[in-house]
Amino acid sequence: MKLKINRKYKQIAVLAVIVIVVSGFLLMSAQAIPNLREMLDMVWESAAPILWGIVIAYLMNPAVEFFRHKVFGKWEQNKKDSPKALRAIRNLSIFIVVILALALITGLVLLIVPQFIQSLSGLVTNFNSYADNFLNWASAAFADFPQIIDIIENPISQIETFLSTSWSDISSQVFAFGSKIGGGVISFALGFKDFIIGFIIAVYLISSKEMLKAQAKKLLFALLRNDHVQTLLSVSKRINDIFSHYIIGIIIDAFFVGCMTFIGATIIGTPYPILMAVIIACTNVIPFFGPFLGGIPVCFITLLADPLKALWMAIFMVAMQQFDGNIMVPLIQGDRIGVPSVWVLIGIIIGGGLFGFVGMLLAVPVFAILYMLFKEFVENKLRRKSLPEDTLIYERRNTDKYTPDYVYTDTERKADDELLDSLRPKKKHLSDVVHKVAEIKEEIKDGKQ
Repeated sequence: MKLKINRKYKQIAVLAVIVIVVSGFLLMSAQAIPNLREMLDMVWESAAPILWGIVIAYLMNPAVEFFRHKVFGKWEQNKKDSPKALRAIRNLSIFIVVILALALITGLVLLIVPQFIQSLSGLVTNFNSYADNFLNWASAAFADFPQIIDIIENPISQIETFLSTSWSDISSQVFAFGSKIGGGVISFALGFKDFIIGFIIAVYLISSKEMLKAQAKKLLFALLRNDHVQTLLSVSKRINDIFSHYIIGIIIDAFFVGCMTFIGATIIGTPYPILMAVIIACTNVIPFFGPFLGGIPVCFITLLADPLKALWMAIFMVAMQQFDGNIMVPLIQGDRIGVPSVWVLIGIIIGGGLFGFVGMLLAVPVFAILYMLFKEFVENKLRRKSLPEDTLIYERRNTDKYTPDYVYTDTERKADDELLDSLRPKKKHLSDVVHKVAEIKEEIKDGKQ
């Protein structure tokens, strides 16, 4: 009797054997090479400037494209048949963005960072006096409630213990960073050589972007089937759109929130407005939890200095976060993510648990990509079964009729489309508003005539 082996199971078995062999080889290599960790660290240090270059180029590229297609768009259209002119437009756009980026970095390094370090040092130096004044105020305000005073004293004493024991090590690193800034260009450049080299690499990457994209496409078409390459390019474009729009959006939003915090803290008269603005700007990049992570220490610092100002600061931050969440974020980012809030929250928790702050920062776009791919996979399966694809249909309709012999008729499809149109909010576009205003003006004009 001839044994028949399923081709699919045969491929799975071969892949399993390859995985086992490769895993065993890596395990033996790790045991045979005692300095493998040092070698990996050396490889990481060598690749650090390249990684910095990729990240910086990714952040600078939208600005370059803005100058190319928006600022110099008419010039580019007139010179589209001249490769030399197009190259000049691209190089000019890169030059402008590099100058702006260097000006921004210089401003942050020379203006914001020294004041941030000075504010942080002043807070640590004056913390004991702030704590004593606040405890005296709390003892007088809650004289009849000693339990509340005990609750207040415990965290303050723990912070004082931390500052007296561990702050010396942290402060030495912080002030060493400040000395690099104040020690001149050479010492600063030596301390941040990976970033500076990465910045130079980023300029070359942006200037060679078209060539690199063409080489990548050439390699893909050489190795894969044409339809697979087209699918891969389409998915890559959408992934890039989600990532770039999200990252640039949160940077702009964080800058806006930081500036608003500085202005508000200065008007209220709270101490260390630069420190508070930096804290809020850095934590605001994390959805959901960011405002709380930044708002609690800011209000706590203000509370120690002046409890009444802390109340005003809390009111200001709540109002600012409402304005930011309901107006600024939709205005900057729009609806590009397209992931329900509950899945975003789950993604942030998982990303933060696995990779810390970076995981929380990148959890939203990564989860949006996974959600998009899985959503398309499910909808393709439903489409092959001739079933509705929209989630609202399964929420509003009775699904008991979806039996093995069910046929999705055109009448039901039309009824489902009408239901979706009635449930989804109608979006008002600026062009519609302009046309409506023009129609009203015409009606008024005809009425006068």
